[in-house]
Amino acid sequence: MNTGYTNHLSSRGITLVELLVAMAVLGLVLSLSSRLIFQNQDITTRQVLAGRVNEDVRQATLRMSDVISQAGYIFPNNATITVQTGVTNTAVVTGDDALAVLVPPRTAYCPLTTNQYCGFLYRLEPRDPYTADLGNTPGNSGWVLVEYQARGLTWNANTNPTSVANNWTSAGFKSRGVVADSVTDDGTNLSLLSFAGIASEIDRVLAIPTNTISVNLDSANALIGSVRVEVAIAYANGLRATRQTDILARGIPRAVPPGN
Repeated sequence: MNTGYTNHLSSRGITLVELLVAMAVLGLVLSLSSRLIFQNQDITTRQVLAGRVNEDVRQATLRMSDVISQAGYIFPNNATITVQTGVTNTAVVTGDDALAVLVPPRTAYCPLTTNQYCGFLYRLEPRDPYTADLGNTPGNSGWVLVEYQARGLTWNANTNPTSVANNWTSAGFKSRGVVADSVTDDGTNLSLLSFAGIASEIDRVLAIPTNTISVNLDSANALIGSVRVEVAIAYANGLRATRQTDILARGIPRAVPPGN
């Protein structure tokens, strides 16, 4: 039945005002959606970087712990060791920014079959000389933790290694590599922590005469039992991780011949 009524709303289309309102609403929805997407991406990125910085600092301390736990001697603070840095030689003083140890032969980190030792030195250094290998990362701390190795160091019985095994430039094998990037100098500490009080107990356990092992760090037969390593890494976006570990070295009394 024809009532004579015509639906003008269905035939007139959309007005310009309605179109502008719809576009504004759509733009607002898209803006909010994109903001949420970017926020989620930022959160994911920070989570990934947080995991990375924690893993980097863990790997650095794990490497040092593995090496130092095999050490037969840990150089005391303020000892001077000469190493080869590129084409020049550098005198490094142990302390907050440098730690050096001697690892005996026939061990995992010193595969020598002779009675010579392997030296490991960890040092905080400026990043610039290593940029070619590490890449130019914006906002890094400007510092790296470097490991020096020297194989074939002589340490005779009853001699102080700070005076006879302190020049590593003539070693048969030398290497240098970065252990950790973006290390902070304010949160990294490599200075020695000595457990000198255990010397008398070691004497008793080994059934050797009292005072055979000295608690004097300058003595040739000093037993330096432990070192506390603290490494901090910081990224440009404010992420930071610090790890501290106490490492007990095997500490060989120098009343016995090298290699024993």
